[in-house]
Amino acid sequence: MQKKQIAFTIDTLHQAESIIKETKIYKTIPIIHFKSYIITGFGSDFIITFKNILVSKFGRSKFKIFVDCGNNRSLGINMAMLKIDYIKVLGNSIIIKKVKDIANKNKVSLNPSFNIVDCRNIKNFKLKIQKIYAKD
Repeated sequence: MQKKQIAFTIDTLHQAESIIKETKIYKTIPIIHFKSYIITGFGSDFIITFKNILVSKFGRSKFKIFVDCGNNRSLGINMAMLKIDYIKVLGNSIIIKKVKDIANKNKVSLNPSFNIVDCRNIKNFKLKIQKIYAKD
C-alpha cells in the first residue's frame, strides 16, 4: 500500500526554499501548495513567476506545485493550460469532466489526494519536517 504524499502550504518564497532544502535530506520531492486566496489576489502569473524562480534555484525536478482553485473553474482551466503539476477544482460533474479532459491533455493531475501540512506560521521547518518523515 502506497502512502499519501505530503503537500506543504506556504505563502512566501523563503518558506518554499526552506522546505525544498530540508526535504532534500530525506530524498523526497516536496509538493508546494497554494491556497485559492493567493491566486485570486495575485493571479496566475504569480504562480508562473514563483515556479520559474524556484526552477532557476533548484532545478525542474526538485519540487512540484499544487494549486487550489476553489470554485473558480476558469482559473483551473488556465492552470491546466500552464501545466501546473496538480490542480484542485470544485464543481459539478459536467464541469469537472471538461476540466479533466483539458488536464489530461496537458499531463496535469486534477483533484489529487494529499496530506496537507500548513507551514505558513512555522518558524523552524527543520523540526517540523523531521517530525513528519521520522514516522516513516
